Amino acid sequence: MSVSTPSRYNTNLSKAQGMVPETLELLRLWEPGMTAVDLKALVKETGALDRATDTRLTDVVTRGFAQRYLVEDGKPAKWLKHLVQSDVNRSVLRQISLIYTARHNIILHDFITSVYWRKATSGTGEVTKSDTRDFLERAVLLGHIAPRWADSMMERVTRYLLGTLEDFQMIGENRYGRRHATPPSILGETVLFLAYELHFRQVEDRDIPRHTDWALFGLMPPAVITLLEREASKDHLQVQNAGQILRIEWKYPDMIHALNAIAH
Repeated sequence: MSVSTPSRYNTNLSKAQGMVPETLELLRLWEPGMTAVDLKALVKETGALDRATDTRLTDVVTRGFAQRYLVEDGKPAKWLKHLVQSDVNRSVLRQISLIYTARHNIILHDFITSVYWRKATSGTGEVTKSDTRDFLERAVLLGHIAPRWADSMMERVTRYLLGTLEDFQMIGENRYGRRHATPPSILGETVLFLAYELHFRQVEDRDIPRHTDWALFGLMPPAVITLLEREASKDHLQVQNAGQILRIEWKYPDMIHALNAIAH
């Protein structure tokens, strides 16, 4: 019997973190077909991002924006830019950005799904530095961090994981080493976006509620189906749920039509 190799974590998150305001600014500048090099040059030319240093620009544009949103022929950037231009609520954009950030940074995804939601729904509702460091030490034992990072890097990643959650407004400011969790409730627009995005990525209807992206919002498959049925009541799709069989009739023929529905 083969044993799957554990996914390896990297330290990329320490270069950009959540960068929510920066992402929105870059989306306004970016045009389809533009590479990371093109975008960085335009940022420098226009003086956007408060005239950040060259190192910071490289981190934000190349290690952050490009790796999260310029994948798959730039589809994520195109779709998010469409929503930005449609003046979609910033909370929706933040939640969608969280999805793409966690997809690219598996360490963030696993921390949110295995630690954050457990702590957020506990009696104290707090996420501490110790919780984060314990997560990293377990990751070493499980083979996600191999070889083990230096203590200084473990400390940096600990800070940056918590800083990223703060960027996405999932925790409050540091108070004596503890941060109060503010668990996000997934918005209807985010449900619609993610459902259609998965559909157009050829995910089977039955597998959509089980996709790991939903766990970023603390959702299990039955709760996802309930949310999809809620969107069905708004005539965005149709859901036929019969126990083990789930069929979805998709109203919108492509992602742009779905985005227009989200924007209105």
